[in-house]
Amino acid sequence: MTATILRCVGAVALCSMLSIAAVTCGQDVPAEDTAKDRADDKQTSPEVELPVIPSDPKTVDPATLLPDDLTRRATCDLTDSSVTELIEWLRQEQGLVVLLDKEALDDVGMLPSEPVSDRLDDAPVYLLLNRLESLGLGWYLDDHIVHVTTAEEAEDRRTTSPHTIGDLLDKGYEVDVLIDLITSTVAPASWEEVGGPGVLSSLGDVLFVRQSDDVQRQVQGLLIALRQHGRMTFAHDPPQHVAFRQKLKQLVTVDFRDMPLESAVATLAERSGIDIRLDMPTLRDLRIRPRQPVSVTLKQCKLETVLQAMLMDLDLTWILRDGVLWVTSEEEAESLLKTAVFDVRDLCRDDAEAGALLEAITSQASPQSWDTVGGPGSVVFARPGTMVVSHQERVLMEVLDLLEIYRTALRSSKPRDRDVEDEDEVTTVYYRLHADVADDLLKKLRRLVRPESWKSKQRPEAVGTILRVASPPEVLGAAVASGTGTKTSSGPVVLSQQAVLIITQTRGAHKEIGELIHRVESGDPVLGAMGGGMGGFGGMGGIGGMDESVTPSAGFGGGFFAVPHE
Repeated sequence: MTATILRCVGAVALCSMLSIAAVTCGQDVPAEDTAKDRADDKQTSPEVELPVIPSDPKTVDPATLLPDDLTRRATCDLTDSSVTELIEWLRQEQGLVVLLDKEALDDVGMLPSEPVSDRLDDAPVYLLLNRLESLGLGWYLDDHIVHVTTAEEAEDRRTTSPHTIGDLLDKGYEVDVLIDLITSTVAPASWEEVGGPGVLSSLGDVLFVRQSDDVQRQVQGLLIALRQHGRMTFAHDPPQHVAFRQKLKQLVTVDFRDMPLESAVATLAERSGIDIRLDMPTLRDLRIRPRQPVSVTLKQCKLETVLQAMLMDLDLTWILRDGVLWVTSEEEAESLLKTAVFDVRDLCRDDAEAGALLEAITSQASPQSWDTVGGPGSVVFARPGTMVVSHQERVLMEVLDLLEIYRTALRSSKPRDRDVEDEDEVTTVYYRLHADVADDLLKKLRRLVRPESWKSKQRPEAVGTILRVASPPEVLGAAVASGTGTKTSSGPVVLSQQAVLIITQTRGAHKEIGELIHRVESGDPVLGAMGGGMGGFGGMGGIGGMDESVTPSAGFGGGFFAVPHE
């Protein structure tokens, strides 16, 4: 137990060091520089070889999860058109079989003549169908037929699909972890565990998912991302957004003074080459007019910063969805989370370090936005080195920036192999022993183990010190060993007096002390005897389980724990 605690503390300390680096380092770290930096690491510190983290793939393209008919690229302008005209375009120009669920539209008071204002510029057709959601419409596929209906009706239609995960299990993933990962990062409010209709179960190496078509594709995208992912891989996101994210980093200068919101958005769209639109239904609900005046003056700032500054006073934000950058409300953005898989093998190698990295991220990237404090975001480790985050777009980018800062801090620090202990490191160890053994060792240990390393008048610079304190007695005689196990004894209870030796020494000396105590309690193996020496009855049992620097020994009771020497 103690050894585990000490490793956790070490990992947390590492992330604390990285936290300081995050505060002091304010510049972006280009992903392209990482391969060169790793090569430099190999030259300067060959004893520690960190994994090279690839930059690609950056996303799992939803088009790869849809029929070819829906992924053909098209260009069209359906500004000031109706739902009926859009469907006719899909039929006539794209050759799709499309059915309009007029009964469902009637139930919500919507007419086929409902106005639609959209366009495609050499983009897949399915994006146009997805954008119907802004009108309260949805769609699904059934036997190669596209059904256009209300968003509620499309969401309520569920099918069961199998997802084979045998290859993931072979890579070290666990079924229970994958189930928890999916239900906590993909449409988390839609699963039966939290009162939703979605169901996920497993049989052998197959996951059976009962969900809407959209959630099914998100689950499929996440499993694909787990199979192959890079620095940050979105689990279900069109590749158009990859280009948008690069453009959001470009520097712009603006001087908007009481400019109408729609005009400011159009100006930024023209300058950046990004399709930026107002989420009109949401803005109408907030009673924000397209001609609402906005004012912002910034010089040579990132486009994403300009957007946030311009929208802040209106309590608005932006999201990337279906090939468009939408200006919408914070509440709407929180309901449209994205899932990304991060390769962090160079930052954490086991569960303890994964936990420390999780703590560092949730305490530094929008700390009030995570599910641990009631927010929408979540972090789950599919396994050490593979981190899955569900959150808003901007927070995911913030997480990526933090990880790059951590990597920069690690490259500038002295690499150390965790498995190689420093023999000269000074630690304090508490050895619990039979009182008589402790008394003898208190007198003789300095002569038996590294005599020159103990502090004395002649050697004031030495590090070794030893102190004896009393310890509660051990109860013996209440149970005695039998051939088949342990049975209760009717004899008198015997108390074994115990004491603790508090010894400060180097790790190397502690190894010798542990071996000495084991030999004092158990003796040396008799030559030719089967099985070696016999375990001692009291005192030092459990040494190895408490500190990996000491040779394990058999025995009953006892033990010790170690703390670093400050």
